[in-house]
Amino acid sequence: MNPTAAARDAKGTGQRTQDELAAGVARFLGEDSGERPARIARLETGESSRSSFNPAAALLGPLWAASRGLWTPFWLGTAVEVACLTGLVRSWWSGGAPESPGPNAVLLTVSVAVLLAARAIQGVAADWMLWRAWKRSRHGEGASGRMRPASAALGALAALGLVAVSIWRYGIPAAPEYLRIFPAPRIVQRATAKWIDGVVDWMVIEFEAFFTSITAGLREVLDLFEALLIGVPWPVAAVLIVALAWRAAGWRVGLFSIVAVAYLGLFGYWEKSMSTLALVLASALLCIAIGTPIGIWCGKNARVYAAVKPVLDFMQTMPSFVYLIPAVAFFSIGKPPGVFATVIFAMPPMIRLAALGIQQVPHEMREAALAFGTPPWKLLVKVELPLSAPSMLAGMNQTIMMSLSMVIIASMIGAGGLGYDVLIALRRLNTGEGMLAGTAIVVCAMILDRIVQGRRSGGGSGSPR
Repeated sequence: MNPTAAARDAKGTGQRTQDELAAGVARFLGEDSGERPARIARLETGESSRSSFNPAAALLGPLWAASRGLWTPFWLGTAVEVACLTGLVRSWWSGGAPESPGPNAVLLTVSVAVLLAARAIQGVAADWMLWRAWKRSRHGEGASGRMRPASAALGALAALGLVAVSIWRYGIPAAPEYLRIFPAPRIVQRATAKWIDGVVDWMVIEFEAFFTSITAGLREVLDLFEALLIGVPWPVAAVLIVALAWRAAGWRVGLFSIVAVAYLGLFGYWEKSMSTLALVLASALLCIAIGTPIGIWCGKNARVYAAVKPVLDFMQTMPSFVYLIPAVAFFSIGKPPGVFATVIFAMPPMIRLAALGIQQVPHEMREAALAFGTPPWKLLVKVELPLSAPSMLAGMNQTIMMSLSMVIIASMIGAGGLGYDVLIALRRLNTGEGMLAGTAIVVCAMILDRIVQGRRSGGGSGSPR
């Protein structure tokens, strides 16, 4: 073929593609004529890298974005313009000294400059924003980019409301009190707090036997772990810790465990560290025992997970110190309330990651097992649990780490352990003792983390990874 003819055919094909893209953009914008569809089509094919200027977008600002359904640029532009207009009004109220009245020139200049710059940027980026919106619409992720008067009116109302409230609050020197301070009636807060106190008091009285039995059970479990960790001779416990770390995560972690155990012993933190580990183990085992079945149930039932998820969000968002209040109310002070508060604080990761592990089991694996007549319980034990084990082990690791952080806070209600040394150092401002006790906590956390991580990554057997 003649090279000139081939080039002419390629050019004709490219022109047809350009015209088809421009026609699609025109349908998206609702514009049958004008240069804008062609400019956006050139952006799609990469034939034009020059920035074009849209005078309508620069003139109308956020209202132009609202009229096109571009709500993210609308809110960003509105926020900038509200700040600029508020600065303009405030510059007239916060002028110079009484002997030289007048506007604040610096604030006035900055506000005008930022406002003009924001409008110019929107004018330059307008076609690019329309191009992005058109690409999303081609994938079914966006609406049409036609001019919509209803959207423009809604944007104008929102912008005017924000401008009016902002100027009224920040633009004038004497803003109304109801804009400066939320009009919250104190009686509502007092009545609600009093009602909560009444419910807690009623539960403490009516369920005293129940809470007493739980306290006794937690104390028995803690006594058992402390007898295992503290009651045995320290060389035996130290050798067991080092051997477990070596078998679980390799010789490097085993060597680190030797150094860590030596640190705990030489600085006098051995018994307190073992007491802290007893609290962590008791709390973590309860979290795993309660959280794993709930997580499996959530992973299998989307409705249950939708109901449980807000509760988990609440449990993880609530400040950890708040959990100490009901713990003391129900279980008095000491180690049992510390375990109770720790379980509430550290259980959500176990539930979430257990549910995630069950949800990530491939559907084909379930179908294949069911095709061979596998009953539901065997499907769970033989297929789902082994495949979700990495996620569940990650949940166990997170639960153990959060339990360790919470039992330190629980020393404030008499849980003891290493957290008590940190608390005393804080009260007396003993920086050295606080750093040493804090390092002991870090050492304990690293030992537990390396052991669990070793199991997750398949380490162990004394071989380097």
